[in-house]
Formats: sequence, C-alpha cells, structure tokens
Amino acid sequence: MCYMKIKVYCKEETKKEIGDLVPQLFPAAEYLYVDYENIGLHEGALIIDHLLVSTLKQKEYSGYSSVFIYYKGQLFDIRDTAGFLEKRRICTEKEDWMKAKDINEVLMDIDFLNQNKIHLSYPAFFQIESTDICNSRCIMCDHYFNHNKNARILSTETLMHMRDAIQMSRIVNLNGMGEPFVSPAIKEQIDLYVGYGDKIVANTNLSILDEELISRIEKDFEWLAISVDGARKETYESIRIGLSYEKLMQNLNWLKERAPAVKKIISMVIMRQNVCEMPEMVALAQKVGIDQVVFLNLNPNLIIGNLQDVMFLYPKVVEYYSVKAIEKGRECGVTVIVANAQNLDFNIRWEDIQEELEKMRSIPLWKTQKEEEQMEEISAIIDHYKEEHDLYQDTTIPSKVRCSGVCDWILKNCYTNLYGDISMCCRNLIYRAGRVEKEGDFLSVWNAPLMQKTREIFYSGYLPESCLKCGMIEGGELEFLKVDLSPEFYQDSEIKKGQKIVLKELLGGHHGL
Repeated sequence: MCYMKIKVYCKEETKKEIGDLVPQLFPAAEYLYVDYENIGLHEGALIIDHLLVSTLKQKEYSGYSSVFIYYKGQLFDIRDTAGFLEKRRICTEKEDWMKAKDINEVLMDIDFLNQNKIHLSYPAFFQIESTDICNSRCIMCDHYFNHNKNARILSTETLMHMRDAIQMSRIVNLNGMGEPFVSPAIKEQIDLYVGYGDKIVANTNLSILDEELISRIEKDFEWLAISVDGARKETYESIRIGLSYEKLMQNLNWLKERAPAVKKIISMVIMRQNVCEMPEMVALAQKVGIDQVVFLNLNPNLIIGNLQDVMFLYPKVVEYYSVKAIEKGRECGVTVIVANAQNLDFNIRWEDIQEELEKMRSIPLWKTQKEEEQMEEISAIIDHYKEEHDLYQDTTIPSKVRCSGVCDWILKNCYTNLYGDISMCCRNLIYRAGRVEKEGDFLSVWNAPLMQKTREIFYSGYLPESCLKCGMIEGGELEFLKVDLSPEFYQDSEIKKGQKIVLKELLGGHHGL
C-alpha cells in the first residue's frame, strides 16, 4: 500500500533508524517528524515509536488512515491483530520466548492505543507472591499481630496454572505479603522464571543471603529493593522487630561487592518513629552502594491503631526532612524519591517545624505489651467477621476525579497471590478478578468483568473509586496514567467508608478511625 504522507512521532535517538526504514517500505511517500502537539493534525499515516506510546493517553491518533508502531527495527500495522496473535502462538510453540515477548509487547501497545477492555496481550510485569511468611514483625505490618497465622508458600502446581503468562512476561517480582527469601522453593522458582527468559526483581528485608542466592541475584536480577526503616540500629530493630542491624549491614556490603551491576534500592516507610533519619538513610545508602532511596508514606492500620504515626498529621516535619534528604542525595549522588517532590518548599526552616515536632514527640513512640495483646484480640474479632462476611470486591464505579490513560496495573502489570488469585493491583488486594486455576486459563481472569469495568472507567476519563488515595498515583510512578490530584482524590471510596462504619461498630469505636 502506498502512503503519500507519513508523520513520524518518535524519540530523537530513533529518528535515524526510522528515517532509514521508511523510504525502503514506502519509497514514494513524504514523511516528516512531528512532536506531540502536532499529532492531532490527521492526514495520511502515522508511525508511533514504541517508546512514546504511553504519551498518547487520549486517542490522539484516531483520525489517521493507518497507524504503525515502530519497535526494534520493524513497523507493525495496528490493524493486523490476528496476524500478531498467530505469530505469538507459533513463537510460543517453538519456545522462542524473546520473539514471543516482543510480539506480546506490540499487542500491549495496541491494547492501549485502541483502549481495549478485553486485552489481547499478557502483562509484561508479573508480581507473583512467593510466600506470606515473614521472619520479622514490623510495627506497621499485619505480621506485627498475626504471627504468620495460616501462612504458606507458593506451590509449583499453582505456578503451572499461570505458565502461559510467565512465558510472556519480561520481569517477575517475587513479592507478596511475606519475605520472599524465606521460601524454601524460591531458588527453584527463580530458575523456572529465568528459564522462560524473565528477569527477576524483589523487595526484601535482606536478612537471608547465602552464596547460592547472591549468585542468582548477580546473574538474574534486574533490581533489588531492600526495606530499611531506620538508619540507626535502635530505630531499625525497634521497627523491624526480630531483625539484626548488623546482619543487614553485612549483607548490604556483601551485595555491593558481589552484585555491583544490579540496581539496588532502599525503601523506607516514613513514620513518626523514623522521619528525622531520612537524610541519614541517604548517607547510609551511598556508603553501601545503593543507587536510589524511595521514601514511602505509611498507610494506617486499623488493628495496629497507628494513625498518630502517619506523617500527613505533621506536614511541615515531613517536608523539612524530605528537602534535607533530597539535598543529601544531590551531595552523595544518590537518587531520592519522595511523594509530592515538585511542590516542596526548599526554603523551609528548622524553626518552622518546632510546633509539629513537639506534638509529634508528645506521643509514645512504641506500643506497650498490653497494647500488643489488644491488637491480637482485635485481629481475632476481625478474622471472625471476615469468615462470615466476604469483604472481596469484584466491581468498582467511577469517582469524580478526572484522569487520562489507564493504570499500568491493569494494562501491563499484574499481581497474583500464592493461591493464584489475580487482584486489581499490588495495593488493592480486596478487588479480585478471579482465580486462574478455577477459571482454567490466565487470560480469562485477566479479562474478567472487574478488569473490563476498571479499564472502561479509566478510558472514560475518570479514576475508579477503588484507586482513590493511591500512593503510586500520588508518587507519579505510573507511566500510562495521568491523574488530576484534586481534593476529591484524597477521599475514601464509598466501600471504604462503609467498611469503616461496620468496623467501628464491631470494635466499639477503638483506634480512632
């Protein structure tokens, strides 16, 4: 087919590649490079660089007669979905995993560009819970009070039901509710993922490390995020109960020595108990060869009753130490990620935070033994309630918050627990699409009514209620989604409001919800 005019929307580094390719395929055509602002002037055909697909969140390309995706030296006509599906099937049969994954990635671009509710593609990032067992009792986590109740490890049988998705993914994340390296099956499961050409990533407390595991990290891992919630020994061991600061430092240095090429991240959950150590954490990161420090906001836990620890109650304090951490990062050459970084006041002074500091320090930092016993009693009440009332959700509704595009977690990322239940995302676990083993194949669950409805809401220009107050949105972590962070974004969904009312009545108003 001959095209008289072709517009090319690409990155600067791919201009020459595409410029060499277009005359070979369309010798009579005129072509010109355009920026985002000029895509909307529809005429002739459009070539979209795969690297820029995520920027087209509002179907800006829809008026063109033909649209092609440029990916790894080739042009793909987005109308030829049947051809791509057949090519992917053939590559899978031949166990040509890399080529199958490439075709799957083009299909993912097509799903996004066409705003498909039913996806042709498998997710590229697959988070599979390895275990919900943990060897620590962190003071902000369910493990603080549940003592690994009913915990288990991921079985090979469950994993095999998701094999088709693993074959199409590029990265497998080992995490769920537990410490992945506790699982006795983790090395065998890593070998399975790697056998399909996947790279591995994980969040870990890094308390468990041996020669065999560090060899796998060095060879097979894309990145490793280490949870460290205190730069000082006393703080760290008081928050991550049961872990050793000395062991952590030993393993961090071992990791620095043995796996220098693997990207290493420190994740720190910010709360009253450790906020003042943010700059120290950045200095520690530089010392042990960490590339990036991510500071995460604490989500209050009903059973723990730690609302007073959440830093949104002390905005000036967290702003002050966020600024100090960013400045320390610039000094040390460590990338620092904090929420709402673009709106920080870099002129904030020590004098500006004294009132909040006094308020923050007036509350005891640590739970008493009696309070810990009360947590276990409350947990038992809620567990009994859950046994009688199914709290899982299989649908959502639009909020009033405007957005464009779609969340990465229902386009290209997927979370499944160790039972094979697929959730909406890694932080919205009560919204479940279904269980792969029960439905028979992965795509049936990936395209279940919950997922279709959620995609439809996103593409209508509104954020689903289930996604209000999402930390990934607030932190700007999502590539395919843009959200208007209006005051409505920070409200609870109707479901959460209802749950809080029920739980308040159930617990007699405990813990100040």
